[in-house]
Amino acid sequence: MRLLSLSGGSSAAKGAFLAFVYSLGLGIPFLLIALAVRRGMGVMAFFRKHRLAIQRTGGGILVVLGLLMATGVWGAWVTGLQYWFQTDVKLPI
Repeated sequence: MRLLSLSGGSSAAKGAFLAFVYSLGLGIPFLLIALAVRRGMGVMAFFRKHRLAIQRTGGGILVVLGLLMATGVWGAWVTGLQYWFQTDVKLPI
């Protein structure tokens, strides 16, 4: 009803048109997402096929990061990176 009150008149054709456009605005994003998901299923097949290698790589990265944190090397790297960013990096804005 709010949509019809914004139309500025009582024309049924104008109200129907506005309702149609409103429905398109709601429906088109969902249709685009559905098409993207269908296309993305091929990418998911790659991840399913290489799942074990991806899990092992991620686990290895976590172990290395844990060792770096335990030894204090990670903190030193982050401190150096923060200093570099504060002193040498000039943002374009």
